[in-house]
Amino acid sequence: METAPRDDWSVIVPTRAGWPNLRRSLPALVASLDRHGELVVVADNVALDGASDVSAHARTIAHTGRRGFAPTCNAGARAARGRRLLFVNDDLEFEPTTVAALEHVLDDPGVAAVGPNVWSERLSRSESGSRLQWRRGVLDARQDALPTSGVWDVPFLTGAAIAVRRDDFLRIGGFDERLAPYYWEDVDLCLRLRAGRRLLVVGDATVRHRHGATIASDDPRERRIVYERNRLLVTWRHATPLRMAAHLAWLPLRLGASILRDRIVVRAWLQALRRRKESGDDRSYG
Repeated sequence: METAPRDDWSVIVPTRAGWPNLRRSLPALVASLDRHGELVVVADNVALDGASDVSAHARTIAHTGRRGFAPTCNAGARAARGRRLLFVNDDLEFEPTTVAALEHVLDDPGVAAVGPNVWSERLSRSESGSRLQWRRGVLDARQDALPTSGVWDVPFLTGAAIAVRRDDFLRIGGFDERLAPYYWEDVDLCLRLRAGRRLLVVGDATVRHRHGATIASDDPRERRIVYERNRLLVTWRHATPLRMAAHLAWLPLRLGASILRDRIVVRAWLQALRRRKESGDDRSYG
């Protein structure tokens, strides 16, 4: 990539699909940067050679460590040069003014992170109007449409496109790699970043999410187990003592229902306990 006049931004694109998605997304990202930053593509177990027409616009990193969204993004952040980081899925289509619109909002010191309005082609609506609530002892996260254009406070930003200050990101340790390979990393990151500041979506800065199906080929049952496992890990991390009491009260009912139904929550709970122990926190939950 041609050297930018200053390192304002590092746009980090983790990819499991490789060039088929990147060929469509990278040119618009390069235009959106307007020479004020760099593009860093981090390959997660996929080859990034043989496509000089695309690779000429980006630095590429072959990530050979732990696989998954969080480790891949963290590898990109460690290699980044920019003061601001923008994590972007490899199946998004940007407008030329998107990065500038995010920069204007992120420069406010009262803002912890900002994202564009992510328009889902699969859902035919926005998926950036997030909701977060405690339900039956666990966190429940939803992605809904934004009400209108403008700038909106949200409880978390979708990991499809999230911009943060590099210093803030590194200070809190980046994405939690216990959540690999995917799900709930965006919620956890936003809850740790917020610290009394705002999380904002710029409704007029729209990007199109083509849903490149990079995880759609994974077994649906295993994806559900991963989702529930990570929901538990994030719940345990962010629950107040009162919320934890409610969680422990509901847990036997949730596990019992799972035994009778499909055992997905039971398997998720066992995996979550194992990941906590592996990370040095061997407290028992349940």
